[in-house]
Amino acid sequence: MFDAVIIGGGPAGASCALWLKMLGFRPCIVERRPVLGGLGNDNPYPNQWIAPIRDKTGIEIAAEVDRHMRDHDIVCRTGEAVTELEVVPGGFRITTATGEMVMGRACVLATGVRPVKGGFTASENIIIGPGQTLFNADFEGRSVAILGGGDNAFENYIFVRKRGAARVTLFARTIRARREFLEKVPPADVRIGPYPVEPDLPAVAGERFERFLVLYGWEPYLPYARHLGLARDARGFVETSLDCETSVPNLYAIGEIAQRMHPCCVTSMADGVVAAKAIQRTLEQDAVARFAERVRRAAADAAPTVHKPRIK
Repeated sequence: MFDAVIIGGGPAGASCALWLKMLGFRPCIVERRPVLGGLGNDNPYPNQWIAPIRDKTGIEIAAEVDRHMRDHDIVCRTGEAVTELEVVPGGFRITTATGEMVMGRACVLATGVRPVKGGFTASENIIIGPGQTLFNADFEGRSVAILGGGDNAFENYIFVRKRGAARVTLFARTIRARREFLEKVPPADVRIGPYPVEPDLPAVAGERFERFLVLYGWEPYLPYARHLGLARDARGFVETSLDCETSVPNLYAIGEIAQRMHPCCVTSMADGVVAAKAIQRTLEQDAVARFAERVRRAAADAAPTVHKPRIK
């Protein structure tokens, strides 16, 4: 029985585990990948957004996360996908794909997000979501359709152009990208509004392309907790209290799975700290009460006996 089982070993889960360990508790991370670090393992780009870290790629930062957890002797069950999460007397039971069970007094959901597929199936010419696959793809001299209107779509338009694509067209139902990217993408290469897609040709709105990039954003990854009836928002992200607690007592959701703040490494790590402190308060309530009772008993035992004089 661990004090807390954290499902997911990305920045959020690792931060929560580290703080719990430093606060004197026994956490356990269960991670489906063979290493910790979350989506950073798919990110070959330098991350310039973390104040104390410079000139390191997402992959390098993920490796640091993995080393840090193991240096602190935090129990990390990597390469084990969680298939079921159950509420049991006294806590939670986590079952992995190998049939192993892990018990925890508290449980933290930190499995993050996955790219929205939009009904597409990934292939050599259909790339879903940003990351290593997109980074390694060959765009030289090719025609490319980018589907999506957010930051990832516009940023990857710039990336694909730099990789030598002959023609790049961005299709968006609505535009949600920040100004920096809007200023770098020619309006003539953007189509706004509904667009029919024919992946077998392949074509978008009647235009032929050799490659599709599907960049529709992200959705929470929670296949193991469907039966728990967690409160969620309109997009499916887990709703939590200010302490990151879900609608199920002692079950917390942190990082991009909850999207309490702008999703990124730093806010995910902050969520991990908030959840760790909330778990500390919960687990220590009984300990404090028991200790206070022992203090009262010790004081009573140490008090001098007062002998009342006998009245004759």
